Amino acid sequence: MLISKVAGARRLAIPLAVTAALALGACGGGSDSKSSSDTASDPSKFSINLDDCNDPEAVTAPIKGTFDIGYSAPLSGPVAGAVELAAAGYDARIAAENAKGGVDGVKIKVTYKDDAYQPDKAKANGVEFIESVKVDALATFGTGPLSAMVDDQNAACVPMLYPSTSTADYEDIEQFPWTTTILPMAKNEAKFLVGLIKDRYPEGVKVGIAENATASGKVQSEAFQAAAKAADLKIDKIVQDSDPVAAATTLKGADIEVVYHGGVTGTCGAFDTARGRVGYQPKLVLKPTNCVNAVEYIAAGKAADGIELGTFGKDPMAPENKDDAAVKEYLSQLKAAKVSEEVAGNAVTVSGWTQADLVINTLKQAAASKDGLTRLSVMEAARDQDYDAPMMIDGVKWYSTPELLTGIDGFGTIKWVADEKRFVPSGDVISIRP
Repeated sequence: MLISKVAGARRLAIPLAVTAALALGACGGGSDSKSSSDTASDPSKFSINLDDCNDPEAVTAPIKGTFDIGYSAPLSGPVAGAVELAAAGYDARIAAENAKGGVDGVKIKVTYKDDAYQPDKAKANGVEFIESVKVDALATFGTGPLSAMVDDQNAACVPMLYPSTSTADYEDIEQFPWTTTILPMAKNEAKFLVGLIKDRYPEGVKVGIAENATASGKVQSEAFQAAAKAADLKIDKIVQDSDPVAAATTLKGADIEVVYHGGVTGTCGAFDTARGRVGYQPKLVLKPTNCVNAVEYIAAGKAADGIELGTFGKDPMAPENKDDAAVKEYLSQLKAAKVSEEVAGNAVTVSGWTQADLVINTLKQAAASKDGLTRLSVMEAARDQDYDAPMMIDGVKWYSTPELLTGIDGFGTIKWVADEKRFVPSGDVISIRP
């Protein structure tokens, strides 16, 4: 099923489910400048052998009229709700830009195709987008789907712009020059969380991991284990969260005091609900940044109280942000797109808006380059970002260079307060920029 949209047209509705992701946002430029026109990438900084491309001429051909994005996403299946929320933000940001005339007169068109969160379907979608639809860029959702698409996508030299994954596998710019991702690298996030444990419990504490049984969950668990080993932090127990009650019962029986739950969007809160059922309340429960959806923790009740995770984006509904100019602009765009206040306030919606905003910022930078808007200039721009996005918390930017993809360059800490049904800030911003 293909679903296309340009400007503000409504997209097919998807069943709502509990979800999670990150929160960022707004437009700007790279290389320490607010203006995209002043920050065009220097092609000499980013070396790609175009002879390796299936169609080298298409890579440098000017893009006119529309910039076509093929988005393989789980419109059905276990995390479909996350896509509904993320797409609401993604579409609203693009609609707002198209309403202003697009990027240098080029409108952005997004075509969605369902992969049900299954890698083989994502691969087929990618091939169709590249060979039949002939898109200018691709996007996807999750480590498994990205892994299935990445080889065909790089061979075709079609930019993969900010898909939702935290794996470091595609950080190798030489091997995957046409792929860049949006979520914080799992290894960076894991170092931050392990450091938090070491700081909180200098005398030692029993640590366990509840690992989600997906490619994304495995990446997060392995990254946490590696960070713990490097920091001389012993992991006493590792379980899978496929059966949340069994996982919680096992960790409780092992007297685990600190749990890292490597959860995945749409399933993060099930483990906490299970903890409540078996009466397991460790000293500290930590989650990855994608586990930030309030709906899941509200459902878990008191068991979710005190859960902490890294953060880098502003909460549009937090009282402290009610006068923030970026938040006002974000909410204005969502309202114009007829998105409900409840959906607009969800961190997953903010993440989708931010993903689109990063795309737009990248396209503006590419359009301002000496070659204008091409596939090649788009990837050059994606590799040259020092982006002070207004929806990021103070002290955090989006950062990439021709040699290194850092992405999110810092974290703060937030804690879920069950009585208030929201996250509140609980720690200072820690930079992870090299």
